[in-house]
Amino acid sequence: RRPGPRTASLMPDYQIFGGGFRSELKFPELTPASSTRPPRWMLTATDRAGPITGAVAVGREEVEPGIEVTLSQHSAGLRLTFDDTGTFDISADGARIEWAHPAEPDLAAVRKDILGRVLAVCLHQQGVISLHGSAVALSGVAVAFLAPKFHGKSTTAAALVDSGALLMADDIVAISTDNPPVVLPCVPFIQLWKDSASHVAPASVAVPGDEGGAKLQRRWDEAGRNADSPAPLAAVYLLAPVSATAAVGVRRVRLSAVEGALAMLGHAKVGNLLGVERRAELLQLTGDLADRVPVYRLEIPRDFERLPELTAALCGWHPPDGSSPPSDGS
Repeated sequence: RRPGPRTASLMPDYQIFGGGFRSELKFPELTPASSTRPPRWMLTATDRAGPITGAVAVGREEVEPGIEVTLSQHSAGLRLTFDDTGTFDISADGARIEWAHPAEPDLAAVRKDILGRVLAVCLHQQGVISLHGSAVALSGVAVAFLAPKFHGKSTTAAALVDSGALLMADDIVAISTDNPPVVLPCVPFIQLWKDSASHVAPASVAVPGDEGGAKLQRRWDEAGRNADSPAPLAAVYLLAPVSATAAVGVRRVRLSAVEGALAMLGHAKVGNLLGVERRAELLQLTGDLADRVPVYRLEIPRDFERLPELTAALCGWHPPDGSSPPSDGS
């Protein structure tokens, strides 16, 4: 089933990554778009994937235990195929997505895949770097936090939002290749483990459509908690939790440009899907980014009670007047 012009014109528009997202599938967790400008992305649905010619396998990645996604390139664009949520055909310019759905899709899982890997591939097609992490805006600039699972990316971002920062991104940190590079505002919610939510997001509420997975989807309803416009990227932090009993407190160490580029490549949202040639292109982009934006290793005590130390340090490194703090040996 393919929507005609009238059907497409009635599809809702949402706000994400600084642009409009028009979708035949509803996203209760997203903010409706206020602009009347044409959307940057459009998603339509069909019950059967169309034929493709000249398909070449590019990459494969495990999404969940036993569930994989594959990426292939063909004459008209890219095809993402998930074992559980269906097939997504993406146009060469990354602007159009056609979802061929299974008979009885798990819509929560479908939305998660679209807001994650599908849109990350679309962004890559448009020259935007997508990193797996979280980001906030502090005093008008963005800072990003990258790390593997269970290292505190979302907890750190939520603690800063609770202290007055604006939430910019969770799961995908989308960074333009402009000069200067900017972070594009992503989803207006954050995913937290239950113990983290009670400590760092007491004023947050459940996101509509959250079906109670392993992590909670939380958002802030008060005005001014979510960024609605891009912000210049001031720093990238690679989180390195240390023992709560460690003698040292919060500490950052600046990486070389080469180290920073390789670290960001390792945290690319769809890096494993891109294949050798596309990963080489992405390394060039992260190398250029590391030349222009400092990348730090950030040591943080693994202790909820010491989060104020972390937020105070980050606010001190990115003061309201935009001045550079005194050198801390980093």
